[in-house]
Amino acid sequence: MNRVYIRRYHHGHPWIFSNEIINKKDITPDEDVVDIYRGRQFIGRGFYNPHSLIAVRSFSSEHKEFDEHFVDAMITKALEYRSTFVTNNTFRLVYSESDGLPGLIIDRYEANYVVQINCLGMDRRRDLVVNSLLRLDPQSIYERSDSSPRALEGLEQRNGLLYGALKNPFPVELDGMNFLVDIEQGQKTGFFLDLNAVRQKTRSLSNNRKVLDLFCYTGAFACYAAQGGAKSVTGVDSSKTAIALAKENCRLNGLKQIAFTHADVFEYLRTDKSTYDLIILDPPSFAKSKKTLAAARRGYRDINTQAMKHLGREGILITTSCSHHVSEEDFRDILTKAAIDAGVNLSIIHTATQGLDHPILLNMPESRYLKCFFLKHIK
Repeated sequence: MNRVYIRRYHHGHPWIFSNEIINKKDITPDEDVVDIYRGRQFIGRGFYNPHSLIAVRSFSSEHKEFDEHFVDAMITKALEYRSTFVTNNTFRLVYSESDGLPGLIIDRYEANYVVQINCLGMDRRRDLVVNSLLRLDPQSIYERSDSSPRALEGLEQRNGLLYGALKNPFPVELDGMNFLVDIEQGQKTGFFLDLNAVRQKTRSLSNNRKVLDLFCYTGAFACYAAQGGAKSVTGVDSSKTAIALAKENCRLNGLKQIAFTHADVFEYLRTDKSTYDLIILDPPSFAKSKKTLAAARRGYRDINTQAMKHLGREGILITTSCSHHVSEEDFRDILTKAAIDAGVNLSIIHTATQGLDHPILLNMPESRYLKCFFLKHIK
């Protein structure tokens, strides 16, 4: 087996970058699993991709084979962990490096599983993942390997049904409500599972409030707010397909106080003259890479400034950033400047991150991407 010798070791971080490898010329291409050494010290074992900036992705600190027994054990471990706190049958089952399976995401939608593969080593072992999931008696297994990191690994996008039968979109139950999930064309794997705890908190704050849900997608936040007793809810999104599914989700749950608008959110905020008691601002990632970080900061500042101007007296803004390139400190600074631009005083009443089914590695900042602030308008 090939050995990779590294200049330094970042304890607990599963990535080794190409410029940290001393002996790249000595690594033969016959195997893509390598042993990692710093001097004479064995560090672990991982997938090697000589064409990627992230050259090695560690999957074990021991001399373990990445075979069907390993995959079974890691997926079983991930499921056992989540069984201690999940209250729904829809959740993230595997969150990549945080669950010891680098480059692999598995979302469970009741008996339907969606797989996303983002690195070369895992891509070559897709059958191991599928065979392991078959032991969970799935109704379907669908692949949504269409994310941007695949290009950095030299991989093409790939979507399609891997097992079973699938009627898309299909219903799932979350917290006593029903939602249609489009895993073929929807964003991410069809639903934003990482925001479930934030939606639950939003529901608890919505009673008797006039609510605005921006970038509403398929209406999950809007439905939670309405279920929480909101007087009225307005959802805004630029996707006609998402709005159509949002309306259907509203109908499925018998929620009549929701109205959805197809519009560009920036333009909507600039032309709308209303004020709201609760605003949910959950935009897509504005920072796809470090190169776009400056533009992303400007975008976050602008959209939050516009939203803050629509807050009524004692109004609450729930605002998120889902880019790991924007740290919590960065996001708080952006919000501080936005509040100055909007001429409002705000207090932080709650902060949140991704749900417990998206565990964060202590020594891997990249595994924590979601930041959420609950801000209250004060006079």
